[in-house]
Amino acid sequence: MNPVLQELLVCPICRRKLSEDGDELVCPEGNRFPIVREIPRLFADALLAPGQKETAAAFGYSWTRYPKQNPYTEEQWSDWVHPLGPDDFAGRLVLDAGCGLAGFAEYARRWGASEVVAVDLSEAIDAAHERLGDEVDLVQADLHHLPFRSGAFDLAYSIGVLHHLPEPEKGFASVAKMVRPGGQMCAWVYGRENNGWIIHIVDPLRKHLLARLPKAITKWAISLPATVVLWPIVKLAQRFKRIPYGEYLRWLGARDFQFVHGVVFDHLVAPTSHYIRGEDFAAWFQRAGLIDVRISARNQNSWRGVGRVPEEAQLAGEHPAARADAASSA
Repeated sequence: MNPVLQELLVCPICRRKLSEDGDELVCPEGNRFPIVREIPRLFADALLAPGQKETAAAFGYSWTRYPKQNPYTEEQWSDWVHPLGPDDFAGRLVLDAGCGLAGFAEYARRWGASEVVAVDLSEAIDAAHERLGDEVDLVQADLHHLPFRSGAFDLAYSIGVLHHLPEPEKGFASVAKMVRPGGQMCAWVYGRENNGWIIHIVDPLRKHLLARLPKAITKWAISLPATVVLWPIVKLAQRFKRIPYGEYLRWLGARDFQFVHGVVFDHLVAPTSHYIRGEDFAAWFQRAGLIDVRISARNQNSWRGVGRVPEEAQLAGEHPAARADAASSA
């Protein structure tokens, strides 16, 4: 195992340091976790919230059937983490919280990160390893109970994952707690604003019907025909500037059919999805004690934000996100 990664790891149950014992990691309390195909599997079923395994299984199904290539362009990556740029990543120890195929982790490394640790609860972690090998450090873990020393990372990001957690703000606080004083936290979530048709029409169908169907049926018998219908619309949106949902449709229209099919499937298959108001998203950063917060709308239907852990947190002896984490659990 990479010595840098091993130094970061702690037991997700007792929070004590782990040591290698053959093909397992073991803590002083006797909790044991396997290392399978070079990936530490550091989660405990007993700690998972209701529905969390089902959501992970849905996205695992999606990513393990996606071609083993980066699903994102560097332009997309740059847009999601705006206003961060290569200088924010250069030489930094970075946490990718909810990595899927680790496409973002690949760009974080390209932007000069000294080390990227990418985490996912789903079996997508194996597809990421197949795609990238040792280019990034991969860990199968639960974002609510991350198996790393608090304050270990220079920068953490979670793109498109927190809104699929049972308790999105608790997940945000958990990730922010991994960032050192002076480090930065970046996140992107579905917005509630301008997504009324999804919230009132698509979401009830997803929740009560589509997410309960066999995933193959949802992918091929439902989301594929829906994509065929959507495809000419997103292409027409390139020509007509003043149409409802125009900015998002134009963004989709610049991608290939396979990518759009994946987006449609993601919206229909996840057992858990939340749509977050901008004011609530901003409050996550505030309650986590982050400063220099910058929130911006993306495609007018989602929110991205960046904040910094104050240097004073080091002197106070308690990471500010720990208070937000405790408050969201109360």
